[in-house]
Amino acid sequence: IEALISSGRLPHAIIIEGDLGTGKRTLARYIAKSSVCDEDVRPCSSCRNCHLADIGSHPDIEVVTTEEKKVSITKDQIEKLRSIAYHSAHTAKRRVFIIEQANTMNPASQNKLLKVLEEPPTATMFVLVAENKAAFLDTIISRCVLLSLLDASTDDQYIQDADKFIDVLLLGSEYELAKLLTPLEKSRIDMEKFLNTLSVRVAERLKRNKLNSRILDSLFDDIKYYLDLLATNINMSLLTSLIASRS
Repeated sequence: IEALISSGRLPHAIIIEGDLGTGKRTLARYIAKSSVCDEDVRPCSSCRNCHLADIGSHPDIEVVTTEEKKVSITKDQIEKLRSIAYHSAHTAKRRVFIIEQANTMNPASQNKLLKVLEEPPTATMFVLVAENKAAFLDTIISRCVLLSLLDASTDDQYIQDADKFIDVLLLGSEYELAKLLTPLEKSRIDMEKFLNTLSVRVAERLKRNKLNSRILDSLFDDIKYYLDLLATNINMSLLTSLIASRS
């Protein structure tokens, strides 16, 4: 995120997914604040735009959330968003729309949003905050950059499991790999978090040394394939068997 901000390459549409307490709203507001800041190093937290963003009063940061006594983002709310999205920014160079609880949008609301994501206005960003991307249409997901946040309280366990997986893989024990993966068959979310953590740990291991790099290089390339299979609702036992058999 810092690299995208500093290089000015933030995408026009982002989905931030994660369980309660993972900091989704905090990250969404940080991205929005960085987008309206005019300084070279963003966010500077000193300029007028940053100050307005900090107090929740920036005219170019629009937050859409469920209305009182409503359980979902309505089609009318998305229609209103679309109508003002093409207006020029007030004080910043970019407008940002944060849609909280975006996973509550029904297909009709999502299709209305899709039209503006397909042909986004100039200098406008959309940040969708949700607990799980599974609530979105594939067409919405395909037009957004996905950021998945892990629960800090469980992050250490995923790291431990990923490191153990790498060590067992290098020893070549298919049985031990299957034994390690079996508990993850109960939850697609846990499996996805494990595979994302594994990708990070493999990359870090490759940077530290080049021993067994062929095996780790192959694993790193295949993790995306496993994640794609997971997204297709593959049988979980079949997936764990496929991953374990690579030894």
